[in-house]
Amino acid sequence: MNTYELNKIFGAILFAGLTAMTAWLISLAAFGKLEHAHHERVIHYVVAGLEQDDAMHEEAVADEPEMPALSLAELLADADLAKGQKVFKKCAACHTVDDGGKNKVGPNLWNIVNRPIATHEGFNYSGAMAELEGVWDFERLSAFIADPKGDVPGTKMAFKGVSKDGDRANVLAYLRSLSAEPAELPTE
Repeated sequence: MNTYELNKIFGAILFAGLTAMTAWLISLAAFGKLEHAHHERVIHYVVAGLEQDDAMHEEAVADEPEMPALSLAELLADADLAKGQKVFKKCAACHTVDDGGKNKVGPNLWNIVNRPIATHEGFNYSGAMAELEGVWDFERLSAFIADPKGDVPGTKMAFKGVSKDGDRANVLAYLRSLSAEPAELPTE
């Protein structure tokens, strides 16, 4: 075999490896696991001469002081409007936010804070949403944005939700700003 043929064989092997790796990355992205792939591995270290007692470890973890959860009022007081607008970009595919804006897949969200639920004119709400009573106050919006399908089973909203409290508070601050007269922030 000459050098040219060896280069062709090596190139084919390299190309096959790159193709397999690319297909693997695309499949992870397609199934939503790419961004979390690095979190799935857990590395354990064993220290020679030290026995591990799981019950003792659980007691030690239980004794650690927990960070107190911040209330929604505290989160909103520290919310960042610009960050909320950035997180809201995920929502903009289905919702408009301008005054008098048209409905898309979801209703227009101008003046959403403290608006009665399922009342935006011209939008065809799901039966589950239409049956809800009350207003979209900060607590109600936060619960819905965190897990739409869990909060209102049967909703047409396909969005998985905003799980991080800080991100959700930022989005709520942004939604609050979408009004000629923004709603009062909640207090403790």
